[in-house]
Amino acid sequence: MADEGRSTTVTIKYGRGHDDSWAVFRGSPIEVREDITAFFSLDGNSVASLSLHELVVEAGQIAQSTTTVVKGLNARIVPQTTPEPTAAWKAAEAAPAAAQSTVSAVLEQIAACKNTDELRRLWATNQTAFGDQAVMDVWKARGRALKGS
Repeated sequence: MADEGRSTTVTIKYGRGHDDSWAVFRGSPIEVREDITAFFSLDGNSVASLSLHELVVEAGQIAQSTTTVVKGLNARIVPQTTPEPTAAWKAAEAAPAAAQSTVSAVLEQIAACKNTDELRRLWATNQTAFGDQAVMDVWKARGRALKGS
């Protein structure tokens, strides 16, 4: 049998019990990252700076939160519809390259933060960049990851 290379398996549980649902992802780390991002309908740009470990933690929180709401409130999952692009959406897509490079720089700075105080200072000094929801999502995820470590 030919060597198929290294493989990663990630199991994300939807609850604490053995009877709760599980989502299992297998493949290379890149394939697992892509599969988790697609499976949970995450914005690839907003999770790009997360390590695979941090992405798994984030996905696990989403899965367990969903189960808590469904079981605790006897709720039902409502399929998400694709929104029609609004004028604001179209304007954001046409943002100048300079604004995009600023966002990229802030995303790199978020990833480089070693503690929550550094994250807070970054937020305080870059208010304009944090108007971008993707930047804010990455900032929040990094903060959760730093609090957990």
